[in-house]
Amino acid sequence: MSALPEWMDKRQIAGIAGITVLFVAVYFLLRALPDAQCGFLHYEEVVNADGEVEFCATNHAGFLDLSRLSYPVRMGLETGATASAGVEQEVSLELETSGGMPIAPHELAVTHTRKMHVMLVDPSLEDYHHVHPEPDGLNGLYRFRFTPRKAGSYSVYTEIVPLRSRRQVIATGALEVPGAPEAASFASSQVSEAGGLRFALSGVPERLRTGRDYRLELQVYDADGGAAKLETIMGARGHMVAFDAERRGFAHMHPVASVLGEKEESGPDAPLAFLFNVPNSGWYRIFAQVQVDGREVFGSFDLHLL
Repeated sequence: MSALPEWMDKRQIAGIAGITVLFVAVYFLLRALPDAQCGFLHYEEVVNADGEVEFCATNHAGFLDLSRLSYPVRMGLETGATASAGVEQEVSLELETSGGMPIAPHELAVTHTRKMHVMLVDPSLEDYHHVHPEPDGLNGLYRFRFTPRKAGSYSVYTEIVPLRSRRQVIATGALEVPGAPEAASFASSQVSEAGGLRFALSGVPERLRTGRDYRLELQVYDADGGAAKLETIMGARGHMVAFDAERRGFAHMHPVASVLGEKEESGPDAPLAFLFNVPNSGWYRIFAQVQVDGREVFGSFDLHLL
C-alpha cells in the first residue's frame, strides 16, 4: 500500500470523508423527492416587475395527486378557538422537515411574489380560500386568518419551494369545522358569476381526456358586459386552481405567459391562458382568482375528464 502524501494527516482525511458522506446523503435525499412527470417543478431564478429576485415555475400544467406523492415535510395546524362556520379564525401553522427541523422563512424562495401559498377547500368544493401566512419568528411558525363558510373537514395544502432544493414541496393537513358537511355535486359548466363579475372559460373541447395538455382561456366581464379591468395579483392578472372530487390533490395553474417567462399583456382584451393536465378521470372543480378594485373574486367551473 502506498504511503499517504506528506501534506495529509488523519484529521484531514477524516474531514474529506465527512464532506463526501454529506454530499452523498444530500444527493440521495434530492433523488428521493417525487420525480414523476409533473410530480415536482423545476424553478429558475428570475427578476420580477419590481426588480426583486424570485423563483418561478418553468412548467406548471400538472395535477399533483398527493395520494401517490410523498414529500419530506410535516405541517401542524391549530386554531385559537373551536372553528365555526361564518366566524373568522386565526390559524397557527407549524412547518418542519420529516426529521423534525423547523422550516424558517429565510429558507424559502419567493414564488409568484410569496414565500408560501396555502389553499383550503371544504368537502363540498364550494368554499375555497387562497392565503399567504406570515411568519411568527424563525421557529417554523406561521399564522393566517380565514373565515370558513361551510361545515366539515377542510383540506389544507401548503406549497413552498425551499431555497436549497429549488423544488416544490407540498404539506397537507385538515381543519375541522363542526357540523354536517355538504357533499360535492357537479354539473358541467364553463360560465359562472361571482362578486358582480361573469367568468367564462373557453378552449374546452367536447371530450376532455386525461394526460393531455389543454390550453384554456379565461375571460372576465363586468356588470356592463365589458371586459373587467383585472389588477395584478401574485404577479399576474389571474390564477386558477383545480381540485378533483375526492380532494386527492390539486393543480395550481399560472398564466402561460408568466410560466414561460414572457411579458404578459395587460390590456382588458389581452388573452389570459392556462395549461390544464390531469392524470385521473372524473370531475374537477376549477377556481379562477382575479382582483378588481382591490378585492379578490373567485369564479368556478366544473369539468369532467374521461
